[in-house]
Amino acid sequence: MKRLVLPIAVAFGLLALPDKLLAQDLGTIAKQKPFALTGSFGLGIGTYHVNGIPARQREFSYLLSGAPTLSLYGVAFPFSVVVSDQQRSYTQPFNQYGISPTYKWATFHAGWRSLEFSPFTLAGHNFLGGGVELNPDKLRLGFIYGRFNKAIEADPNQPLALAQQPAYKRTGYSVKVGVGTERNHFDLIFLDAKDHVNSLNTQPSVELSPSENMVLGFSSRFSFLKHFVVEMDASGSVYTRNVLSDTVQNLKLDKIGFIKKLITLNASTQLLTAAQTSIGYNAQNYGVKLMYRRVDPDYKSMGAYYFETDVQNYTIEGMLKLIKGQLQVNGSFGMQNDNILHDKAYRSNRKIGSINASFNKTNYGIDVRYTNYGITQDRGLNPIIDMLRVARTNHNLNTVLRYNINQESMTHGFILVGNIQSLIDLNEYTAPNSKSNSKAVNFSYQFGLPKKSFAANANINYTVADVAFGRTVFYGPTLGVTQAVNNGKLGLNASLSYQLQRNNNQNAGNIFSANLNGSYRIGKRDAANLQVNYLKSNSKDVTLPSFNEIRTNLGLVHSF
Repeated sequence: MKRLVLPIAVAFGLLALPDKLLAQDLGTIAKQKPFALTGSFGLGIGTYHVNGIPARQREFSYLLSGAPTLSLYGVAFPFSVVVSDQQRSYTQPFNQYGISPTYKWATFHAGWRSLEFSPFTLAGHNFLGGGVELNPDKLRLGFIYGRFNKAIEADPNQPLALAQQPAYKRTGYSVKVGVGTERNHFDLIFLDAKDHVNSLNTQPSVELSPSENMVLGFSSRFSFLKHFVVEMDASGSVYTRNVLSDTVQNLKLDKIGFIKKLITLNASTQLLTAAQTSIGYNAQNYGVKLMYRRVDPDYKSMGAYYFETDVQNYTIEGMLKLIKGQLQVNGSFGMQNDNILHDKAYRSNRKIGSINASFNKTNYGIDVRYTNYGITQDRGLNPIIDMLRVARTNHNLNTVLRYNINQESMTHGFILVGNIQSLIDLNEYTAPNSKSNSKAVNFSYQFGLPKKSFAANANINYTVADVAFGRTVFYGPTLGVTQAVNNGKLGLNASLSYQLQRNNNQNAGNIFSANLNGSYRIGKRDAANLQVNYLKSNSKDVTLPSFNEIRTNLGLVHSF
């Protein structure tokens, strides 16, 4: 059965077009073409054959795809369509259109939009609706209204793993009032959203309940003494998880009693806060920044998708440039903990540090990066049993060295990459079973003849991993060549790879792979591409079978 899916990402080398429209300056609309149609259509054919294991894909596949874009006075309306041998269905197509035209200091929003007024209020949630942002002189005004979720009925006929999660229809609005510029400003943001109780025809499960949310916050940024920058964001969220829950009798709020007229308050209502602030000093060759972030457990805003909650962070970052910018050093160190309301059995503490140093000249350079991640536990409401205490540190060191010889007729490139990773368990009871160390090194050589459009590369890699149950080693070479002919119309690329594996000093087998890729530009608007991939796995492990497989893909593309 063939199905027309609108839209779906275009495969076989075709790029999917953006699913949202960008802002357009109405002041330039007279210079735009009234009508334009551009895009591409493609045909893809694939084959697959395997011996030794069950097939991992179909023996034959095809794909007809198109990505036309209609433009009206510079406003783009992209479409994409796919017809293939595989059955696909989407209960909620994700093709979304929106427009945000601007005229002088006014920006208008219509359709599907995603805006951010502040990190903890309206922060990137998609909505279908409209809005306006006005920035005359130093005023900063904004208003949006729309649907944040569409109603989705539960489908009892769909398998649980494939069924789309039911949801109430959710609408809301957000207002921003501020003063200043992007460099120095203070904004006050309000968001109000709610689920519509009667938006579903069937009774939802007990796990789904209609909610309501009201958020008030501010966002600010101030620069002073030329090099200092202070930023601060804070919000309070009143979130009612179930508007049908039992109400709180004789609830008295005194001077803030008006809140009961703005949002439903009952036994499921929570008032939670989130805040972050930073101060930084930025000069031409050095800088430092101090940051603090605190988010209450289960903090939510209907204007955002996700927050890391029950977390408190302290972070310091630094940057230094030396030798006219050729040597750069960046580093950071942070401490994080949860259980900020002291209501959990245990508290986890994390320390994260990193430093990166790089020295680069025209023909050579070196980059060194070290990271350290540690986690420990302290008692919360309950004491910690020593045998179960978590206390670990993860070290990671990565180094890259490069050296290039660039000549007019010939180029050479040498790259050496090394990585060391080590997990240290500080708990003597759990350390024997949590061992995890790895070392990897890769050396590559690249050769090029620019005038002849030819390039070749060779590399060899070696990786050893030690874990509690033993040691695994991977190593082997890879060779590749690239050639372009006929003024670049025909391009050929081929590579061979041979990788061996040893487990606990025993031969575990090897993997051989060969890849061939050819592309040909038929004309200004047409192109063809052929890919052939061969893989042969020789396993010495009785639990893993040996097999070989070959894949081919042919793609034809026409642009207009």
